[in-house]
Amino acid sequence: MINRKPFGKLGKRGLARISTGLDATLVLPDRSANCRLEDISRTGCRIRLGEPARRGATVLVRIERLEELGTVIWTRGMQCGVRFGRPIAVEALARIRWMVEHRDDQERRALASATAVWR
Repeated sequence: MINRKPFGKLGKRGLARISTGLDATLVLPDRSANCRLEDISRTGCRIRLGEPARRGATVLVRIERLEELGTVIWTRGMQCGVRFGRPIAVEALARIRWMVEHRDDQERRALASATAVWR
């Protein structure tokens, strides 16, 4: 059962963001990069990566099994903001929030899944 508490603070935004700090992958037109998902909402996210992304680039954001297409709308140093092409499902945000709140369980499940592939 999904806990129906709010997803985060609004501040000046129209939709609340969840602070995550999760590992993710950003697929750019010319490369794929491991990154840190700093925060996420239904319409976009903030990402930190080792090499800056180009503003206006179409990207694919991967967090576990969630994949969303978007556009880089701003960059500052090693961070960038991505606006999704369509709002992601509330259930997907609930899953991400679960991953944040149960980080240890999530890491154990990810490790078990990876080792199952090696067997």
